Amino acid sequence: MTIMSISNLRKSCATFAVVVLTSVGTLGGTAPVAIAATTSKGAVEIEVAFDYAMAALQAGQPRVAIPVLQSILAEDPKLTRVRLELARAYFMAEQWARSREEFFRVLSGDLPEPVRKTVLAFIRQIDARRGFDWDLSIGLTSAGNKRRYNTERLKTNPLYYGGLPYVDYDRPVENVPALTLSGRMSLRRQLDGLSSENTSVVGFMSLGLNAVEAQRRSYDTQQVISQLGLRLLSRKTTISVGPIAKAQWEAGRHVEDRFGLQVGFERRSLAGGSAYGELNYLIVDNTIGVRPNDPTDYDARDGESLTGTVGYRRSVGGRALIGSDFTYERRDFDRSVVGIEGFHAYKLRVYATIDVSDGWTLSPSLHVRHKDAWGVTPVFANNPDETAFGGSLRVERSDIFLPGGYTPYAQLDFERNRSGIEAFSYETLGFQIGVERRF
Repeated sequence: MTIMSISNLRKSCATFAVVVLTSVGTLGGTAPVAIAATTSKGAVEIEVAFDYAMAALQAGQPRVAIPVLQSILAEDPKLTRVRLELARAYFMAEQWARSREEFFRVLSGDLPEPVRKTVLAFIRQIDARRGFDWDLSIGLTSAGNKRRYNTERLKTNPLYYGGLPYVDYDRPVENVPALTLSGRMSLRRQLDGLSSENTSVVGFMSLGLNAVEAQRRSYDTQQVISQLGLRLLSRKTTISVGPIAKAQWEAGRHVEDRFGLQVGFERRSLAGGSAYGELNYLIVDNTIGVRPNDPTDYDARDGESLTGTVGYRRSVGGRALIGSDFTYERRDFDRSVVGIEGFHAYKLRVYATIDVSDGWTLSPSLHVRHKDAWGVTPVFANNPDETAFGGSLRVERSDIFLPGGYTPYAQLDFERNRSGIEAFSYETLGFQIGVERRF
């Protein structure tokens, strides 16, 4: 089966509706919609709103239907049939990430197998989409020296540090207002010559930007990420491979480039499970020296980075996602950086996204990370290995829409890092509010 064009993808929405109509029951028109089990006033209002949203979809107006469907789910997030139509509305509006997420969530709902197979087909078509698309989120946050260190005094081995038993730091905690921006644009094209009946191949290229513009220029940061490559797709599997490049600026100064290869995969099931993974190998070119007054030291942070992630996530009850993943990172420095030649890092994360009542969506996450340094020089009096515990909570209001199709969100982040060296032990607390584009 070859991948359809965007226009044909839109036409396939009608086919999807027919499958749902046949398998689940009438979703629109003059026949009543059995969304609720009661005939209360609230149930009647839901029926009327749903019929209105379906009429908008049939008229090719998904941006009219999306807020209505979201408001229904705000009343009852368990309505699987409403979430199906929301996923289809996002699909028609070309909001691919939102559509994919809603389609994946609904797999754990009460659906007959033909509908599940159709949902998987839509996820595949989203991954194989052609043309140009973009996404954007803007928020208010704080920037600065957020780490609260246990001490500003670093104990050293006086035999290897000029006879001094310690070195004093000056790292005051400072937070200033900042604007954060995250955006991404992508272009994809199917490669018919490489595709077959069961496997499709899509070429892609993308450009992403993550930026923080702070009240003080010294805290400004910008990161640009560019990718291109191939995406191989079957009904249940997506594999991507290609080069990746990253460039970083701090305080208006170009500080680092990373370039290399990225490989990713996802394997999906009819029941709403997904195994996924990613592998990155990058060459690091850094322009910041460990000793700023030493011009020969500016290649000290150059080296190599290898990062791999494997994980599993699952849709639950047609309204939530839960998952866990494990990440390994190896970093090699060309020269000893602040007394180490490299490190291994291990991170275990558990996370969830849950639609609760009244239009609230909660996304909690917890993690534990350990960093094991090697090539440690005798400059340190203690072991610089680190163990960190932390988490985040993101809160979205999915039934409030601002001009331009944006919805509000807030996020809280915390981490406590413990090192064998007290001067490297710290905790951080961050908060962010903003808006995210939905359609």
